[in-house]
Amino acid sequence: MSITMQQLNADCLDALREVGNIGAGNAMTALATMVDHRVDMSVPQVGVVSLGEFTQMAGGPEAPAVGVYMPVTGDAPGHVAFLLSEESACRLTDELLGRELGTTTDLGEIERSALTEVGNIMASSYLVAICELTGLNLYSSPPALAVDMTAAILSTIAAAFASFDDQALTVTTRIQEGRGKVDGFFIFVPESGSLSAILRALQMEG
Repeated sequence: MSITMQQLNADCLDALREVGNIGAGNAMTALATMVDHRVDMSVPQVGVVSLGEFTQMAGGPEAPAVGVYMPVTGDAPGHVAFLLSEESACRLTDELLGRELGTTTDLGEIERSALTEVGNIMASSYLVAICELTGLNLYSSPPALAVDMTAAILSTIAAAFASFDDQALTVTTRIQEGRGKVDGFFIFVPESGSLSAILRALQMEG
C-alpha cells in the first residue's frame, strides 16, 4: 500500500527528515574527506517540491548547472541527484584535482569524470547510511552527469521518475563548502510506494 503526502503527519515528516539528515551527513563526510576540509549542510527539508522550485535553487531555469543523477533500486526505489551551479562545479573540480582555485573554467572529460565520481561516492554514502538506519536494502545504479541549463537538467531527471508529475516528495539538503565557495543541493526522492517501506522500517507506519 502506498502512502500519499496527505497521509504523512508531523511525526512521519520528522522521521523522513532524520533519514535525510543521517544520509546527507554521511555524504558530507565523504565529500569532506575528498576535499580535505569541512563541508557544512543545512537541516534537510522534507515536502512536496515542484520543478519550478528546484530551478530557483540553482539560480534560475536558464542558469548553467551541473547535475549528477542516480536511480535507486531495492526495497525502497527512488532517485538521488547532486545539483550545483557550473561555477561551483568548476571550483569543486579544482579541489578534487588538487588545482589552484579558479583554474578550471571549462568542464572537459577529466573534470566531468571527477564530478561523476564524487557524485557516485556521495550517493553511495547516503544510501549506506539509510540502509544502516532502516535495515532496508538499497542499491545505486551507475550515475549520469549532465551539464546544461538548470531546467533542462531537471527535466531530464524528472523524465526518469516513474511517478513524477511535476511535483514529488523530496528530501533536500543544501551543501556549502566555505573554502572553495561550493554551493549545491543533494536531493533524495523516494517513489510514492517507497514511503511506506521506509516508514515501516522506522516503525512509523500507522
